[in-house]
Amino acid sequence: MAVDPSDDHDRLPCGNSVDALLRHLTSGEPTPHESACEYCREQAEELRPLVSAVRRTGDQEVSAPPGLLADVMRAVRAERRTGGTVVLSGPGPGGTEVRETAVAAMLRASVESVPGVVVGRCRVEQTPEGLVVLATARVGLGLPIVEAAEEARRAMRSLVEDRLGLRAARVDIDVVDLDDPAG
Repeated sequence: MAVDPSDDHDRLPCGNSVDALLRHLTSGEPTPHESACEYCREQAEELRPLVSAVRRTGDQEVSAPPGLLADVMRAVRAERRTGGTVVLSGPGPGGTEVRETAVAAMLRASVESVPGVVVGRCRVEQTPEGLVVLATARVGLGLPIVEAAEEARRAMRSLVEDRLGLRAARVDIDVVDLDDPAG
């Protein structure tokens, strides 16, 4: 199977690898850079529940389904905090804002009902024309890629328009890999 060759999504702004940071945190030995760097500390805080769970398992033997680690790390990388928000309109005084990362998580979840499609990285941007969605996905081996991507796009567009009350200006899906359910 093809592998996503880009590694820009697993590096923090300081250049440190999220995978390396996770290894150091679970071993209890973060580097001096990781202890001092604001980006590493922020990512470490987000990884804290995962690190705690790993440490609690101790010497217990744990078996996970094939591909789970790759799926978890893809989600971790996709969840990098940008601090941006999406502004929702509503009646009356006051306003509602939703973090871009929360919207991205909702968009990924909206595609879970599409057979054979798994969304990885998902980014959103609110523009004057509406919400722009940029996502990567894996499609099941043997599925028609164009139809699978279109079904995922429909699910995302429906979420943007029906649940968030926004216009979906653009929904782009970059198919980066094929999934072989048998292997």
